[in-house]
Amino acid sequence: MILSSVLGFLFGLLFFNNLWVAMSWSVFALLIHRIFNESSKSFMFREWGLLLYCINYLISPAITYQLNEDLVLYAMKIEQDAYYSLALPGFVCLSLGMFLIPTTIFSISLDSLKENIRQHERILKTMFWITLGLKFNQSVFPGELGFFIYLLASIRFICAFALISVKERNWLYIILVLSVELAFGFLGAMYHDALMWFIFFGLYYLFVKRPSFQVKLLGGISIFVLVLFVQAVKSVYRSAVWTGEQEASLEVVKNVGVSQADSKILLSTENLLQTLNRGNQAWIFASTVDRMDRVQDFQGMNNVNLYLEAALLPRFLAPNKLTSGNKEIFNAFSGHTINEETSMGLGIFADGYIAYGFWGVYAFGFALGLILSLSFKIIERWTNYSPLYVLTLLPLLNYAVRPDCELQTTINHLSKGLLLFWIIFLLTRQRFKMTSAPQLNV
Repeated sequence: MILSSVLGFLFGLLFFNNLWVAMSWSVFALLIHRIFNESSKSFMFREWGLLLYCINYLISPAITYQLNEDLVLYAMKIEQDAYYSLALPGFVCLSLGMFLIPTTIFSISLDSLKENIRQHERILKTMFWITLGLKFNQSVFPGELGFFIYLLASIRFICAFALISVKERNWLYIILVLSVELAFGFLGAMYHDALMWFIFFGLYYLFVKRPSFQVKLLGGISIFVLVLFVQAVKSVYRSAVWTGEQEASLEVVKNVGVSQADSKILLSTENLLQTLNRGNQAWIFASTVDRMDRVQDFQGMNNVNLYLEAALLPRFLAPNKLTSGNKEIFNAFSGHTINEETSMGLGIFADGYIAYGFWGVYAFGFALGLILSLSFKIIERWTNYSPLYVLTLLPLLNYAVRPDCELQTTINHLSKGLLLFWIIFLLTRQRFKMTSAPQLNV
């Protein structure tokens, strides 16, 4: 692990000639080492969340700063050293908050988990089909009720992941649920959920199946190719469908996919740059810092209060609260103006800077990490009844660990998700209760 960090540091120093960037590559190498080498001992959920932040806020901007400005769609608006003096300590604060509260949830005994799943295989299959049906019908439910149905429908992933742990023939469930998710992602040209679930499945597979290093490497390459393929297909598909030239359908997706399947297109400079731009949340942060330093209208907790109102109050009590995807705050403080069809969020570090400047970056990063840490602890208490509840981590926190997610969406998803899954826990804890307490994975 130390060797990986040292090699990452030397790589960053040699190719980027910057101490901040070298430290960032050291962190990146450490996280990759953890995911590849420790995944058979522990479920690498925290490490994956941190890797996402590392890629978006540390690695992608490092590459962007080295590129010719003509090649960069989203330019960094502040100097490199000024940027990293904010981003790297902010990342460290996020990490400290995430690891501050000790938890055993990521080291649940595989034997206990599998035994619990075997005892309830039939009910898990029933729940899978019911919640998969909800996925196809969730759009008929209005407003906030629809969001709860969306969360309830995500139980299909818990069931599918659990079922593949005990029987090979149960692979049908995971193939079906991931295929449906990918199909919906392509039809809407919004693939973030689908990719996140593919990666969650990969992390869970590493934990329960403990494959060889070669299989892990092949899986990592496959995920990277999938990201490139989706990025290539997405832009062409959107231009064909969103302009009204063709109707959204799987047939159009297939035709576009075939046309983009050439490896030369996947590895083209244009596609690689588009993928880099999409994974560079840092440019929004840098633009926000640039704008705030010029205008100096720091907001304190004003925006956070609006986020909390949007997340915690029902609409009949707060009829004018922010909606998910609302661009008002983004357009006001990021230094950019985007339309309602564009999906972008400020991110936790930008929200921190808008509130209190550089101290806000560190404080907000630590606060988000601490909230995640508290969530881990809550779910750990549920696993005292059944280790199966460890899988509620995935639908509960899949938005919270995304660097590009709006803070209002993160708070909304997490608060309502905790409420819903707590109710589900109360209703099912006796049904899934283990006869003996789950043990740690050793």
